[in-house]
Amino acid sequence: MNNELKTMLESIIQEALKPIKEEMQTIKGEVQTIKGEVQTLKGDMQTIKDEVQTLKGDMQTIKGEAQTIKSQVNENTQLLKAVIHRQEETDAKLDAISTDVHKLHGEINYIKEEMSDIKTTVDFTYQKTTKNELEIFKLKQN
Repeated sequence: MNNELKTMLESIIQEALKPIKEEMQTIKGEVQTIKGEVQTLKGDMQTIKDEVQTLKGDMQTIKGEAQTIKSQVNENTQLLKAVIHRQEETDAKLDAISTDVHKLHGEINYIKEEMSDIKTTVDFTYQKTTKNELEIFKLKQN
């Protein structure tokens, strides 16, 4: 009877523990699911950390490129200032040459007028000389 009682008690205890075991299995499954989700979150966090590290590297690269561009812009600005200064010097020289050309043009016009006057005088003198020679020739003939 002891054995029967023992078996009955075990059976009753087994029956009473069955819902608890099932609940424990459900809890174990949920804990496993949570562990899986935590692992996924850890993986996601590592991915985010890697991406942040990549972004930091990209930012460093961009900063370096920006510094290079800034240096090039400064150099280009200095070159542009030199070109502008040189252009101002060239403009001043061109103005001086233009003034000289206008002056020479005036002098050439004056020389042309003088040459025209001299030509007129030479023509007049030539005509007069020819007339005088003709008169001399006529006088000699008489």
